[in-house]
Amino acid sequence: MNRRAGAALFSVMALLFLIANRGAYRGFFQDDELDNISWAPDVPAADFISGIFTPKFLPGNFRPVGHYYFAVMGRHFALDFPKYVFPIHAIHLLNVWLVWLIARRLGLSPFASGAGALFYAFNMVVFDVYWKPMYVFDLLCATFCLASLLFYMRRWLILSFVAFWLAYKSKELAVMLPFVLATYEYSFGKRRWMPLAPFFIVAVSFGLQGLFLNPNRNNDYTFHFGPGAVLKTVGFYARDILLVPYAGLLLPLILFVARDNRVWFGLAALALFFVPLLLLPDRTFDAYCYVPLTGLAIACAGLAETRPRTIVILFFLLWIPWNEYNLWRKRRQALAADDENRIYAKAAADAVHLHPDTRMFIYDGTPSTMHYWGIMGILRIAAHAGDFRLSSVQDKNISQELRSGNVTILSWDSTYKKLSVAARTTGVPDAPYIRMDHSTPLWQLGSGWWGLEGRFRWTEPKATARLYRPAGVRQFELIVNLSPQMLQDIGHTEVQVTIDGHPLGKRQFAARAWQGARWDLDPAPAGEVDVEFQADPPYHPPAPDSRVLGVPIGAFGFVTPEKK
Repeated sequence: MNRRAGAALFSVMALLFLIANRGAYRGFFQDDELDNISWAPDVPAADFISGIFTPKFLPGNFRPVGHYYFAVMGRHFALDFPKYVFPIHAIHLLNVWLVWLIARRLGLSPFASGAGALFYAFNMVVFDVYWKPMYVFDLLCATFCLASLLFYMRRWLILSFVAFWLAYKSKELAVMLPFVLATYEYSFGKRRWMPLAPFFIVAVSFGLQGLFLNPNRNNDYTFHFGPGAVLKTVGFYARDILLVPYAGLLLPLILFVARDNRVWFGLAALALFFVPLLLLPDRTFDAYCYVPLTGLAIACAGLAETRPRTIVILFFLLWIPWNEYNLWRKRRQALAADDENRIYAKAAADAVHLHPDTRMFIYDGTPSTMHYWGIMGILRIAAHAGDFRLSSVQDKNISQELRSGNVTILSWDSTYKKLSVAARTTGVPDAPYIRMDHSTPLWQLGSGWWGLEGRFRWTEPKATARLYRPAGVRQFELIVNLSPQMLQDIGHTEVQVTIDGHPLGKRQFAARAWQGARWDLDPAPAGEVDVEFQADPPYHPPAPDSRVLGVPIGAFGFVTPEKK
């Protein structure tokens, strides 16, 4: 095959890849990406340069090569998502080309090398890498690992070392690259080990620093060396890496089918790159297979060299539709989640612009793929500043936060996919009556409240709130919503209401669904009052819910006998 024909075939493959993944351009950011975009563009260039050149371990998961992508893209394109996708597709196609070059350098035929490249190009186990900018760290790590290996095969040792260094500065998984190079030297080289000494010195240095200087303790980034942790991660990646449950456990059997050094080398690279991932049982993601898959692609190319071409073609005729099915399934899930994030981000950004003096935000519910750091990223991007305070409505000290000046509530309705915004401005009086919905003035709720569930909130056995008592009101109302499960478990609940330390009395609720009760009030002046609810007996819901609950309240407040 001449170069012109090879370039034409590669162009066709690249075009098909872009067509298959065109839906990625309709996506939106996930929380990690929003967080990175919120701060990376403000990092001075000197910090990126020093981060790249320093031999010291960088805490905080700062990866200067990958984070520089977010700095450049965030500075020029803000939240224009499609602009972020094309570079990651381009980098992936570059990696496919590097896999081809390495396979050819190993002496494999154009047909076999093309099979390995095709396997790597369309592998939907790493779907998120093609669709999410967050995995640019894995993309760039693979790019520099493949470049380092190719340079080493050509004996361009200085370039190989530079590429290795940049691979590590893209993602720490590259610490295993010297072992891959040693495997190549053992299998195909002249077994000259001295040129590998600088690689191993750097790998050992970074590896030891990562173990002993890693600030992550008892969190998802903590290494676990026990057999239980390894079995968990092996089970996860073996289950998913071939898109067939646990088919990954069969990969070692390939060695008995094709006794070829190139197959052995590819499988060894696959296993070596997986070693750090196997020690992180709380950080298991399919996308992390991207760098190890470079080894599997080489093994696939070697296997295609030793098998009849008819079998190889038949494999791809079955494998490509299976990948397309997984692409369709994952695309639908990804776009649904991205639509929620897009709606949330726009509404939250609008809230920042509408309430420019607010620096305290409370979130009540989020889209399924949005977390605290993503919301904070949205706020920072919208305001071009980072001096916000953000708390969850579930936080135990939320009552203090809600009383501290201007507050904006971000309340997510998971049913209607809508973000409601309620803002408190200093000097505006409290409401006399509160309904539990997405416009509830949460700053009037004190301790003992759980998140919104439809049109009610559970309390703890004791909960407090603050209301404005208008002049002349004569009754207090409480609306609750008892579930059949609660009535089955405890039969009834009894609620005592106290206002400013004066008990109004108890009411028993034993009927199913919505019901209410009213208490007559003695005359009192207008003003703010403290309300306390005490429910008895406490309710312990069925597992896995471990909360201790009081009563599900739909509304409460001051009313007149004629009109609520």
